[in-house]
Amino acid sequence: MIEKLPSEILRHVFKIIYEDGSINRAEMLEDLYTCIQINKRWCKIAMPILWSNIIQSASVINTYMCFFTSEERKELSTKGVPFINIPHKTFMTFCYPSFLRVLNLQEFTSAIFSWCLHECPQPISIPYNALLRGLLNILAKHCKTLQQLYLDRRYYLDNMHHELWLILQDPITRMLISPVRKLRLDVRKIISEECSKLLSEYVRNVKVLIVDMTIMGSYWSWDIRIAQLISSQKCLTSFTMKGGKCTNFIISALEQHSKTLKMIFFRRIDFSDCDSINSLKNDCENLEVLIINNCKNLSEKIREEISIACFPKLVELDVEGTGGTDNCGQLLVSKGRNSVNRRENLKINFY
Repeated sequence: MIEKLPSEILRHVFKIIYEDGSINRAEMLEDLYTCIQINKRWCKIAMPILWSNIIQSASVINTYMCFFTSEERKELSTKGVPFINIPHKTFMTFCYPSFLRVLNLQEFTSAIFSWCLHECPQPISIPYNALLRGLLNILAKHCKTLQQLYLDRRYYLDNMHHELWLILQDPITRMLISPVRKLRLDVRKIISEECSKLLSEYVRNVKVLIVDMTIMGSYWSWDIRIAQLISSQKCLTSFTMKGGKCTNFIISALEQHSKTLKMIFFRRIDFSDCDSINSLKNDCENLEVLIINNCKNLSEKIREEISIACFPKLVELDVEGTGGTDNCGQLLVSKGRNSVNRRENLKINFY
């Protein structure tokens, strides 16, 4: 009976198993490995799903290293990267790098760092950087449909290399990230004006943008760079901003996507440098979710604009912990009942 299941149904089942891995990734991997071992057909269907995301382990690095050419191996060997027991790609059953759909650079660089610690002579900075460059090129050559890119956390490896800048400097690796539809970005990854310019130029297909500006005050002027990134996108449907300041530059950039935006989420944002959101209020005809969570310095004018807004497709409005005067929620509730909250199915939460 199992053998008669159509491939599409099997693929759907394997995707459900994979998506459940967000709760318990180890259990998900074990389940998918079990599916792969059933027969060749199951293996062929499940393998692209299993390898669609980086698995943080040395075995993944070993597998990707199989795709280096003989010339590339020689060059990397001169920089301290050993290829003992690393077979050539002719021995590979699948082109594993082509399956990648989600690239979390923290997990990827961490896996490379761990591999270098065990396999390379000390100090490992030279072989680490060489292997990182090489593997990014491997992904760029074979992966043509990367969907999600996570650049959302900084940690000790950033002191060895700014990986975003490394990607953007190379025309080959730029092509790796150009198809990305979902981008999660810590603004500290944008280390220079040129980095910001290249990111906006080569990553233009993002639909879901999540920006983390939870940083020191000296970085808040980088709102212009974020505004440039927003403006460069072709069709943004979801925008989330965490920390930092929401300024007129960012609101103006979002206005360019007012016809396509379905969700706007501000979390722990300082609105002291934002005069108005009137342009969004007037044009976001497809907005379904608006969340303002633990923000501060939300002016009476902006509260007024939110409360009288008429978003025809809005199904959820959350205003939590906005700070300021105690009657913030009361103002929105009293006026929202006659404007935003016109439909009975609208979920509106005030805390």
